[in-house]
Amino acid sequence: MPPAARLTDLHVCPVMPTGGPILPPCEPRVLIGYMPAARMGDATTCAGPDVIIGGEPTVLIGYRPAARLGDPTAYGGVITIGCPNVLIGKSAQAQTLERAAQEGTPLCEPCA
Repeated sequence: MPPAARLTDLHVCPVMPTGGPILPPCEPRVLIGYMPAARMGDATTCAGPDVIIGGEPTVLIGYRPAARLGDPTAYGGVITIGCPNVLIGKSAQAQTLERAAQEGTPLCEPCA
């Protein structure tokens, strides 16, 4: 589960390698580490109008998916910092179970 992204957390981008922070307003009614939560569609600092295009669809903040470390931006960048003590998304165990179900892989060997 990746850390939650917030206002002023940084991203890097191939257009502007130094990247920049996530811009206001984000979601001022939801604070993560005392900062407003970032969501899909929130803006980031770049050479032009860059926005967060990824997020966790199972966690909605202000009706939009929550942004996290590693989520992509429109110019091909990624969020590089998040709140380390707030993790958003599915656990590794849940992802393993979902992958097994999609592939039709048994979770244990059948008894003989």
